[in-house]
Amino acid sequence: MKTVQQIADRVGGRVHGDGTLEIRTIGSLDRAAQGALAYAEGKHLAKVDATAATCVLIPDVEIPDRTVIVVDRPRVAFARAAQWLLPPRLPAPGVHETALVAPDATLGPDVSVGAWTLVEAGAAVGAGTVIYPGGYIGAGSSIGANCILYPRVTLYPGNSIGDRVILHAGVVIGSDGFGFVFDGERQIKVPQVGGAQIGDDVEIGANACIDRGALDETIVAAGVKIDNLCHLGHNVRIGDHAVISAQTGIAGSSTVGREAIIGGQVGIADYCRIDDHGIVGAQCGIPSRKRVPAGQPFWGTPARPLKDIKKQQGYLHRLPRMAAEVASLRAELDALKAKLDE
Repeated sequence: MKTVQQIADRVGGRVHGDGTLEIRTIGSLDRAAQGALAYAEGKHLAKVDATAATCVLIPDVEIPDRTVIVVDRPRVAFARAAQWLLPPRLPAPGVHETALVAPDATLGPDVSVGAWTLVEAGAAVGAGTVIYPGGYIGAGSSIGANCILYPRVTLYPGNSIGDRVILHAGVVIGSDGFGFVFDGERQIKVPQVGGAQIGDDVEIGANACIDRGALDETIVAAGVKIDNLCHLGHNVRIGDHAVISAQTGIAGSSTVGREAIIGGQVGIADYCRIDDHGIVGAQCGIPSRKRVPAGQPFWGTPARPLKDIKKQQGYLHRLPRMAAEVASLRAELDALKAKLDE
C-alpha cells in the first residue's frame, strides 16, 4: 500500500488534492474502485470526474475537483506505478527436493529452482533468479540476475540470458536453426554451432522459440519485448527495445532495428532488414532481402508503404462503379455503331 504522494514522488508528478490517500491497487477509469489508481489522457479525460478511483494520473490540463497526479505521460507513469504497487509474487529461494542440479553448476544467492527442474553441468544462474517447475537449463548456459523463467522454459546448452529477463511458459531458447542442404537425393542437416544471446530486460511470451545461430549468434538485444508464439530463425538480430507482436515469424539472418515495431502474424523472409524505428503492420509479408525503411508504416503482402496501400484500396473500392460506367459507355458505343451501320 502506498500514498498518493509516494506515488507522485516515484513517477515525478505533482499532487493536486489529498496526498495522504492510500492506494492499494490499479484499475481502469470505468471499473476502478476505492483505493485504486487509474490514468486518463485524450478523450478519456472526460471520465475523470465520474470514476470511483481514488487517484488518477493526468496530463497538465485543467485540474478537476478531485485528487490527481499531474505527469507528462500518464500511461508511462501508470505502468511504472503499477510495477511498484503490484510486484510479482515469487516463490521463496531454495532448490526443490525433486530438482536436479549438477554439482558444478553455479547458483547465486536467493535463487529459486522449482520442482522437476534440471540444471546441467557448468550452468550458471544469477542472484535472485526464479526458475519455475519443469525447467531445463542446459550445460554451460548462463542466466543473469533477477530473471523469471516460468514453467517448462527450455534453455539449450551453451546459450546466455542477461539480467532481469522474463521468459513465459514454454519458451525455448537455442534450439537448432532450420539449416539443410539438398545433395540431390536427400536433405543434409547443417550443424548449428552458434548460440543465442538474450540481452538485459527482455521479455518473451509463452511458447516462443529463439533458434541458435548457424555459425554466428542469434541476438535479442536489451529491452526487446516479444509476444506469444513468435519464432526467430538462426542468426536473426533484434535491436534494442524493439517490439514484436504474437505469431510473427522471422527467417534466418534477418535484422530488426532498434525500437522497431512489428505487428501480429507478420512473416519476414530471410536476409531482410527492418530499419531502426521501422513499423510493420499486422499480417505483413516481407519477401527475401527486402528492406523496410524508417519513417513510415508498411503493410500488406508484399509489404508496401501504408499510404500506397490506402491509395490502392481506394481504387479497388471504386472498381464496381467504374465497371458499371465502362458497361454503360460500351452500350452507348454499340448503339452508335448500330446507327452508323444502318
